Amino acid sequence: MSHSKADFISYKDFLQKSTKPSVSPCIWKGNDIMEQLDLSLSSDFMGDGRGAVSLINKDTGDAYGVSPNINALVQVLKPGEHNNPHKHSNMALFIVFEGKGYSVIDGEKIEWEKGDVFFSPAWLEHEHCNSSDSENAILYTIQDVPTVSGMGAWFLEEPVGTKPQHVVEDEVTDKDSILPEK
Repeated sequence: MSHSKADFISYKDFLQKSTKPSVSPCIWKGNDIMEQLDLSLSSDFMGDGRGAVSLINKDTGDAYGVSPNINALVQVLKPGEHNNPHKHSNMALFIVFEGKGYSVIDGEKIEWEKGDVFFSPAWLEHEHCNSSDSENAILYTIQDVPTVSGMGAWFLEEPVGTKPQHVVEDEVTDKDSILPEK
């Protein structure tokens, strides 16, 4: 083991360096979100018919969240779309903005519609399905990815049955991963 990365600073310096900049309030306008969702659908980078866009507060820097500890994304499922079963080490709170469908979380089917809120704890297998033949389903999703990632404990298994990916910059090497290769 190399000691070239080891160093010392005074506790006073540590406390000063641990102070983070404040995060400003911000707003993401609905029309802008919908425009970005439409663009994300055309790329379908996850390969399961799901478009998604993350909401970012620039004050969070590399945390890429709405706050230093929380991230938010908006995802759309086209009519009849069913995403791949997956799991991750972060929790997810879903707010149904539009449409209807169901999710299967740890084997339990949860039917949802506009206005509903449901929760998926960390590392439980889950999947989402838009049960409509004609309308998109839009889910606002609140997660704790910046917190989990900051602790070096963010893992993804997508789809279920593939090797779990430890989402650390030097370790994302799976060619089939939804994550960019580093």
